[in-house]
Formats: sequence, C-alpha cells, structure tokens
Amino acid sequence: MTVSPEVVAAANAQSRRLRELLHSPKILVMPGAYDVLSARLFEAMGFPAIQGTSGGIAAVYGLHDEELLGRERTAEVYRPMAAGVSVPVNADGEKGYGGPEDVAETVRQFVAIGLAGMNLEDSDYHPHGTPMTLVPLDRQLEKIGAFMAAKRELGSEFFLNARVDVFGTVREHREGLDEVIRRGNAYAEAGADCIFIFRPGDATTIRTVVREVNAPVSVLAGADTPPIPELEELGVARVSYGAAFTRYALTAVELLAKTLLTTGDPAQLLRESMPREEFLALLRTTE
Repeated sequence: MTVSPEVVAAANAQSRRLRELLHSPKILVMPGAYDVLSARLFEAMGFPAIQGTSGGIAAVYGLHDEELLGRERTAEVYRPMAAGVSVPVNADGEKGYGGPEDVAETVRQFVAIGLAGMNLEDSDYHPHGTPMTLVPLDRQLEKIGAFMAAKRELGSEFFLNARVDVFGTVREHREGLDEVIRRGNAYAEAGADCIFIFRPGDATTIRTVVREVNAPVSVLAGADTPPIPELEELGVARVSYGAAFTRYALTAVELLAKTLLTTGDPAQLLRESMPREEFLALLRTTE
C-alpha cells in the first residue's frame, strides 16, 4: 500500500500531539471509543485524545475480542472515527493481525486512515477459552522491528503503545513482575513510545513497574485499579479502560429495555437521558 505524503503529514501531526500529551505532567486519560458517535462525545466533553477499544468494536458486531473482524474491516471502523474528530485517535491494533509482515501492513493501513498510533500486544494467538500465552520475546521484537521499518518507509511518526500481557498469564502479580519489567524495557529500547500494562495490579505493583521501566507507562484499568488521581501520583503517564464504556452503554440500554418489559413506564429514564439538542449537536450534516 502506498500512502501519499499529504496523508502521512496529517497523521504525523496527530502522532506528535499524542506524544506531547503523553509527556505532559498531567496523566493522559483516554476513553475507549467503539464507534464514531462515542468518539465525538468524548471529544465534545474535552478529552484531548481517544483510545479505540478492540473489545468494544468487536462487541458492536456481536463478536469476541479475538481479531475476528480482521484488519481491513477494523480499519473501516476507524476511518470515520479518525475523520470524525479533531483530536488524536490511537487504535487498538491487537496482535497486529499476524506476524511481522502483517504488522507492517497494519501500520501502513492505519497511517493511511489518519490514526495517530496503535496498541500492539505481546500475547499469542490461542483458541477461544484457553489460557493466555505470550509471544516469545525475540519474536515480539521482530514484530516491533517491522512496525518501525514500516514507519521509516512511510516517513511516519506513528505512535506505538506496546502492550505487555505477562500479568494475564500468571496467578499472582509477583510471579510475573520481573518479566513485565524485562519485556517493557526491551520494547522501549526497540522504539516503543509507551509501555502498556495489562491487568496492572495494585498500587505497589504499579509503582514498581513505573520505577523500573525506562519509558512512559500506561495501564489498562479495571474496577480494582487505583483511581486516576492515585495513578497520577504513582507516575503513570496514561490510562485507558478498554471495553468498559461499551459495557456501561449496554447497561443503560438494558435498563431502559427492562423498564419497558416490567413497569412499562420509562418516563423518568427518558427525562434523565441526554437532551435531544445535545444529542443532535454530536451529529454532522455531511458525510
């Protein structure tokens, strides 16, 4: 795939902005967009950058978060999302959709649609319902090398958020801590802009990772993760919440639907919903 210099230049501006936000003193909070409308809402609320959620996007299609949409269909979800907002959008590139050559093609396609960067995780492909496993470190470094080579060929400044999935493969965080640090530093040395920790654990674990990894650290937060002010005190540079926004949105849909099936009186919920004027303000009048 060839990408025009004009398109690369526009994407580079977004990549530079994302890097600036990552290195600012304030923690970068990136909500998980799963479609254009959610991305536009986040921008309207004042978020300076947006994270795409592979789990949320897959769920909209009724699919598990296992690259089932494929790279091309995923790119077609991100294309209008990136075009629909003015802030940087960082895609969830999952495992890169294959080996090193596939990672390079993912970079080319994602730059071409105006994305600022992407996540790349180091868990390996495994059958649904089976335990998570890791790509061998040398193989993951080959994938990152292909990412960097594709950037150079394009003249791109595409942002790499390198995800470390070690904590998803161990029973206790202490069992995987040394490997998280080893992989995080290896990915940083290979050129990753940020090291993204899956299932980051408690404050003590997060503090150790931030101290020992020689790069900005991001965490994929959940219900048991320390709140944002504490994460900032711990030195975390960036936080995102994956498919949490999609699940929460579906919870609201379920509540309204359940009310129709039970009391049959949704008036209070409808009064509490976003006013029609605010809703319409998120929509565009042209494609």
